[in-house]
Amino acid sequence: MPPHRINEPIELVGYADDFENAIAAVQLSLDGGVTWTEYPTDGAVRDVGVSWRFVYTPQQAGVYLMHARTVNGAGELSHVTTSFAFEVVEANASAGQEVPRTSLSPQVAQEAETFGSFHARPIAGGTLENAKLFRSGDLHAAAPEELYALVHELGIRSIYDIRNQFETASRPQPYPIATKTVALEPSTERRRKNASGRLVAGVIGKYGAPEERMIRNYRRFALEYPLIGAALRGIADEGVPALMHCVNGKDRTGVMCATILRAAGFDTDTVMEEYLATNVIHAQDIAAEAEALSAGMTKNELAILMSFLEARPAYLEAFFDEATSAYGTFDAYITQGLRLTPRHRENLARLLGR
Repeated sequence: MPPHRINEPIELVGYADDFENAIAAVQLSLDGGVTWTEYPTDGAVRDVGVSWRFVYTPQQAGVYLMHARTVNGAGELSHVTTSFAFEVVEANASAGQEVPRTSLSPQVAQEAETFGSFHARPIAGGTLENAKLFRSGDLHAAAPEELYALVHELGIRSIYDIRNQFETASRPQPYPIATKTVALEPSTERRRKNASGRLVAGVIGKYGAPEERMIRNYRRFALEYPLIGAALRGIADEGVPALMHCVNGKDRTGVMCATILRAAGFDTDTVMEEYLATNVIHAQDIAAEAEALSAGMTKNELAILMSFLEARPAYLEAFFDEATSAYGTFDAYITQGLRLTPRHRENLARLLGR
């Protein structure tokens, strides 16, 4: 994608909703969030959200980062921030610093191609070519050439980051030029977690039997439906290639992708297979983390540790069960809890090639 030029208008578009309230205004910042300019969105409907458009004409060359957030009808700021990264050059100039290019060199595991140190892969498996929706771990350690390939070869235009504030602070990640990053912050009511301090011998046993704590976590994920709903409606409304990730790309990303697949009409066996593929794709990472944390552990403590590191059928089943218990059926959870309309579901299915 070519850079933008000085004095040429740049159109930036986004989608936002507050889930519980209508959007009253969109606020934009070009100085890192120091100051915000507010634009009212009169007549916005809660269940529909706001598709907004902003035209900016840059006066100077450089790399820009524009942040956008919303204000709801109750005057409250959204926990969702959208960030647009773009480059502006002189009128007669070419792009600035040359980024090392790389061709996609996919690895294959369990019928799913992956790319990069962050294991980007198509949701629902298959090949990278022509895929529109992807999942991965965070991009904290991504190399410049990997980010370039994400944008220019995979065609990703939106990145959905579902890490909490502690995770983003400890593992900040770059904003790839020509993409939009949507930061959806999960609940931070729980304590800040540190694997090196809690998943160790003599401490890990406090989390109960193997799988017990993770099953509770997945049941809680089902109750974070405003977060899931906001992400899925945004992806469906925009209809562009998108990547979603948490830290490791296993738990929050796993339930998000499972919900997308079920909303798009995939059967539960296929959904479970896609979820469990994480264990094969991340096998080396899981083994390395287990080796780093397991020193001095008893057999039972090691079993608890592995239950934290692996995707397990019982976890996703707990998520589905909690959602079904709350709404009667999982389909009702999708339509009433997440507020996905038939149009949203059709758009998700189209992005998945159905």
